Amino acid sequence: MNHQDELPLAKVSEVDEAKRQWLQGMRHPVDTVTEPEPAEILAEFIRQHSVAGQLVARAVFLSPPYSVAEEELSVLLESIKQNGDYADIACMTGSQDDYYYSTQAMSENYAAMSLQVVEQDICRAIAHAVRFECQTYPRPYKVAMLMQAPYYFQEAQIEAAIAAMDVAPEYADIRQVESSTAVLYLFSERFMTYGKAYGLCEWFEVEQFQNP
Repeated sequence: MNHQDELPLAKVSEVDEAKRQWLQGMRHPVDTVTEPEPAEILAEFIRQHSVAGQLVARAVFLSPPYSVAEEELSVLLESIKQNGDYADIACMTGSQDDYYYSTQAMSENYAAMSLQVVEQDICRAIAHAVRFECQTYPRPYKVAMLMQAPYYFQEAQIEAAIAAMDVAPEYADIRQVESSTAVLYLFSERFMTYGKAYGLCEWFEVEQFQNP
């Protein structure tokens, strides 16, 4: 499955047992010509998680059951970065850790959204989604979408976040707009006027059904 923008974020699943054995095997090398290279193991581990809609935090490799040494991990990640066979392995830096994903299965935007969810920065996650929607398509962002993948925010969380954003200078461009049927949308004044946002949300919620 390809996670491009608005596809569902899978629940965290158990790592494929073979990959777990490979990662653990990095600490106890076996003299065999069929054993995958450590860099290949890490890359496949990241790819497997991307297919499932999951970022891989750097800390995962440092923690049990894998417990890769810090120095060894740095060398492996650098070798992945320099090797064209792993050109799809991308890194995104958050406030808490570095996160890895495969561009074969996950878009940069989806990865950015997932990062904000993982780090529980709801205000930043909402602002990112709204600005991306307004700049890319452009269209206002329906607030109800925040209760779906990859966010799964609760209504109370959304209301609290929007209230906090209303008084935070870094989110001064994020504005609310409602259709005539009281469906709430958000838009960014960096990319869209209030009139444009209102016209679009009115079309999405009312006019398109009157003019099929």
